[in-house]
Amino acid sequence: MDTLFDTQKLIIEQFKEQPFQYRDLFDGIRLDNKLTGIVGACGVGKTTYLLHKAIEQGALQKKALYILADSVFFLENSLLDLVDWLYKETDVRLLCVDEIHKYYGWQQELKNISDIYRSFKILFSGSSMIDIVRGKYDLSRRATLHPMHGFSFREYLKLVLDKEIPIYEFKEIIQNHQIISHQLEIPKVLKHFKDYLSLGYYPYFIELSLDKDKFQAIENAWKKTIYEDIATMHNLKTPTLQIMEKIFKYILITKAGELSVYKLASVLGKPFESVSEYLQIMQEAGLLRFIYPKQSKKAHLRNPIKMYPDNSNLLQSPYLPQSQDDWLGMLRETFFVSHCQNSNNEVFYSSIGDFAIEEYIFEIGGKNKTRKQLKDVKASYIVSDGILVGEKHRIPLYLFGFLY
Repeated sequence: MDTLFDTQKLIIEQFKEQPFQYRDLFDGIRLDNKLTGIVGACGVGKTTYLLHKAIEQGALQKKALYILADSVFFLENSLLDLVDWLYKETDVRLLCVDEIHKYYGWQQELKNISDIYRSFKILFSGSSMIDIVRGKYDLSRRATLHPMHGFSFREYLKLVLDKEIPIYEFKEIIQNHQIISHQLEIPKVLKHFKDYLSLGYYPYFIELSLDKDKFQAIENAWKKTIYEDIATMHNLKTPTLQIMEKIFKYILITKAGELSVYKLASVLGKPFESVSEYLQIMQEAGLLRFIYPKQSKKAHLRNPIKMYPDNSNLLQSPYLPQSQDDWLGMLRETFFVSHCQNSNNEVFYSSIGDFAIEEYIFEIGGKNKTRKQLKDVKASYIVSDGILVGEKHRIPLYLFGFLY
């Protein structure tokens, strides 16, 4: 077991050679509970956080330990065995377990560890799909989960410009967007916004220098989600996973708002119920976002009105054919939805505009988008790409990148 510390040292040495960006969301993650989980889509930085916290808690002094849940160590040893040894034979009181969903029986063992080793803490990362409530072992009273998303446009600018940039509340942007646009004083903000939409959501924009390598890393991340995370958690075989990949790609090339579960099932020639189930799995895995009507009944929850990729970077796959106008529409709406949802604002389908949030209606478009269809709705706004400063009922799209 002593070799685990040698392996950790090697991993940390390589980690410290890479650029690291401290994120504001780290301040909200506390290790008050014995079990703390970081959950999110593949590639958003969960491993980076675990290594950062391990170092902070004394990993190099052998007071904390980082390990991968699919380590060969667990072929002959259990997680419970490891904690027992660490507790009795070392000074380690924090174990960081990466990708815990790849460890069979993780819920039961975490429960047992929590019950037996009172002063020991475990920080783990996992897929967006993991659920600490469902199943035989309810960990809701023992574990705290913290969702992790990719970089916001604000965080991207903060790193690229080396400048502190404030977070703005949703209603603050709606009510004071003209003032905020002038206060920000960010040179070439629209150019930065365009770059962000392509390659700014994932930490790869820090780690890799060539765009082609960044695009490849993004593709690898969503494929890993399908062929490893989903395969592991749902025990699915390759043919089913290949269907999921086709569904995901088809959504990427479809015009925003023009795709239903029925149409998708028809195009693919697959049963409606199967396609509906696959979509739900991909949504839970952090690949897709769903938009429902505000008054949805439970019977309709499995059938979203609109579907989007998790973030705008996923739309950059160069091999996917799509018209420029359709692609831009999906890109803009994906950015708006992702930032609003990531900042805990509920987004609903609107039959008048594109989206409804609280009492507001929004229509997303370019700088020439008119307000014709919204003219009779008082609390309605055009959210326009390609403008620096808005008007009374026209808000620059990029401003919603400052919600978190």
